[in-house]
Amino acid sequence: MNRSILVIGLCLLAAQGCATKNYGRVGTVTDVERQTMSCREIQLEQAKVNGFTQAVEKESEFSGRSILSFLGDFGIGNMIEKSSAMESADNRARQLQTLSDLRRCSEAQPQAATASAPLPTGSR
Repeated sequence: MNRSILVIGLCLLAAQGCATKNYGRVGTVTDVERQTMSCREIQLEQAKVNGFTQAVEKESEFSGRSILSFLGDFGIGNMIEKSSAMESADNRARQLQTLSDLRRCSEAQPQAATASAPLPTGSR
């Protein structure tokens, strides 16, 4: 009887480990990125961070894995994992915004838009 309880307990523990969601992390802005990124590259990285955040939000919705993880640790593992993933995204987003402000990217955008606008024709 004790062996069967032990086996069931080990199976539940193994199932719980597989049930905890893993979202990944985004890295911080490196010195090389800080020195070489153009405004366009900063915007692309900001879009990637936004996409990561949306993916985490979508993946964190209630599912069968949520039930299994709740049985194992009352869902605490999933909450900690989501919190860590969102914190890494928030940190990178702040760093990218600071870099964008230092490069004055928001000020350069309207000038770039007017420079790339087609010139009016017919007034020759």
